[in-house]
Amino acid sequence: MPSARNIPWSKNANDDGTFKSDEELTALYEAEQVDLAKDTIAYCRIGERSALTWFVLHELLGQENVKNYDGSWTEYGSLVGVPIELGPNK
Repeated sequence: MPSARNIPWSKNANDDGTFKSDEELTALYEAEQVDLAKDTIAYCRIGERSALTWFVLHELLGQENVKNYDGSWTEYGSLVGVPIELGPNK
């Protein structure tokens, strides 16, 4: 999807499974050029893993402008004529 950033859900957690601190989470998303002041739509393949991203951004970091695209790539990738961009290594 155009302008998408790939941030695996596991990067939100410490090795013991707890969430990273608010400061670490903010730094993670800012390092991936996610502007937390803009609307953000989390997606994955089916909307399950992206729900965790929504939780982190909305519930832990207090970002009101976050949505989870529950259809995710399964829905978007099956649409005809939508823009698709590949990353630099594709």
